[in-house]
Amino acid sequence: MIPLVKAFHRFALLGMACSLLAGCAGMSSGSSQATAYSPSSPAATADVMRVGDKVTIRLTGVPDGGYVIEVQIPESGDITIPLLSQPFHAVGRNASEVSAEIASTYKEQKIYTTPNVTIIPEERFVNVGGDVRGPQRVIYTSDLTLIGAINACGGFTEYANRKAVRILRGQQVIQVDASAAARTPGADPSLQAGDQVYVPRTMF
Repeated sequence: MIPLVKAFHRFALLGMACSLLAGCAGMSSGSSQATAYSPSSPAATADVMRVGDKVTIRLTGVPDGGYVIEVQIPESGDITIPLLSQPFHAVGRNASEVSAEIASTYKEQKIYTTPNVTIIPEERFVNVGGDVRGPQRVIYTSDLTLIGAINACGGFTEYANRKAVRILRGQQVIQVDASAAARTPGADPSLQAGDQVYVPRTMF
């Protein structure tokens, strides 16, 4: 009779532990709820420039040799360019789009006939931590995905809980089943610059 009671107690304790773990798995730091990733989520817009970004602007193909300047995008979102009086709005736009607009303005105002303008944003990163073999900052590229970032860190450890990987993006927490993402086309979510990826450890 006593062994049966002990077994019952163990079963009850195990049930309570599983309930607590299930509740915690859906939570992020603070009170934000984790949202499961859906392949139909809107496309990431991480390629665009943001306030505070540092960019290098290079002008070549002109008689006076051009220039190379470094600019940090201010709160206004506008950048100013040598010899051009009007500002150019950069925030929310990609570098190639703004480069083309600047080059076109040089030609329209008959300052240069064949200007080549290139804007090079400073490197951005994604932080990957938890149960990966080499937690680190991964250089962000426009085609970086969750599985790609984890592979850049050496892959999962043998204790990783691949079904509950979390992406922290500002105040948003996105939970991803990385096992499904690795084997299902379109299920591997794209990352954005500044994302934090956390791989929890399985309890079993």
